[in-house]
Amino acid sequence: MSTVHKMSKLTAILVTMNIMIGVGIYMVPVSTSKLSGNLSFLCWPLIATIFLPVVYSIAQITKFFTEQGNFYNYAKQELGKGYGFISGWAYFLGFAAISSLLFLKLKELILFKLNLNLARSQDLVFNIVLISIFLFLNLLSLKYVSKIQNITTIIKLLPLFFVILLLFFYFNPGLNFNMQNLSTLQFTIPLAIFGFLGFEAACSISHLIEGDKNTPSKVILMSFIGTAVIYTIFHFSLLNIMGAESLVKYDSLSFINFLGINNPIFLKLLSSFFSAAIFITYISSLFGCILADSSNLHSILENNLLPKSNILKKVNRENRPKHAIFLTGLVIFILISFANNLTLLSALCNFGIVTTYIITLLSLLSIQVKKSLKLGVFITILALISSCIIITYSWFAIGQNSTERLANALPFIVLALIGFALFKINEKYKIN
Repeated sequence: MSTVHKMSKLTAILVTMNIMIGVGIYMVPVSTSKLSGNLSFLCWPLIATIFLPVVYSIAQITKFFTEQGNFYNYAKQELGKGYGFISGWAYFLGFAAISSLLFLKLKELILFKLNLNLARSQDLVFNIVLISIFLFLNLLSLKYVSKIQNITTIIKLLPLFFVILLLFFYFNPGLNFNMQNLSTLQFTIPLAIFGFLGFEAACSISHLIEGDKNTPSKVILMSFIGTAVIYTIFHFSLLNIMGAESLVKYDSLSFINFLGINNPIFLKLLSSFFSAAIFITYISSLFGCILADSSNLHSILENNLLPKSNILKKVNRENRPKHAIFLTGLVIFILISFANNLTLLSALCNFGIVTTYIITLLSLLSIQVKKSLKLGVFITILALISSCIIITYSWFAIGQNSTERLANALPFIVLALIGFALFKINEKYKIN
């Protein structure tokens, strides 16, 4: 029998932060600055506050499950097998959409930087090769996966910390704050939501984390709070260096040109470093998303919820879920081939993951009511309200009218129905 290698608490925090911290931190400051000017950095603590009851509640539910923690188990215990499947499947689809979005952006960056004309003419082959590379890396032993995650996450965080440290050298006392922009902060919520999705990734890998039953809960909270702090200070530092108007006009990476560096060689080296960091950010985030999503799909297969689960749940000699990893890659390939519009993928991501939040919170609420945990019940109700706020803002952000919004949400609806149909067929005929 293969030995299950477990990751340390630090590695789990880095994996979770790695999934949350992606290219959004470089894109969101630009779009939010259009709305709220020099106060736009407050969008991060605002959305963090809205998210906090959800984060805390989902962190708490890990304490009630000593075995493998996943959204299927969370929902099944209190709501039934069908709700468990919907929760796990919606989460899988949501993260597959995130992976697809990251894949398309990474592909765009590769083609732009390397000017690969052959890849453009052989788009299908390029997609297969690039996806296969990420699948192969996820098939490695967990100890190697952990090392890859540690290294790439640290590299990815270096530019953020560099910009944050610049506050001590480029502090701008003349930065103006228009208090009227406070009223526009609410409109930045849909733009900032994407930056926090993934805080719950530790649930999918909770059984792989060293420590006691409280460790996954601590990992979730520490990862979320750490990410919120980094986002806020990084965004403020950009505004401090550039100002909102220049940030909107030139984008976040252009801050290098506002540092007063006169040496062209050093300026070029610094620019190359940040370009490389962005490239690694895409790679690291995509790698982490596939890791978490394949673990979630494997938990669905381990519970025999889909046809041929007995075959599909098998692992390789490194104890990695080879079929779940392959199926995750297949779904990503389908999405980038037939739903490669970023609006569609964003809608699929938001609705999939928040649907899972809501079902999980309802399950937690049931547990807390039975155990008479009054404070927990109150916080979980707040979390459900927060989830509804997120769903509402996400819905209005994906289209100009109801027809357009429904069209953009259709891929999620279709894939959700296909998955549920397979689940019901399997339940009826037990095709395993």
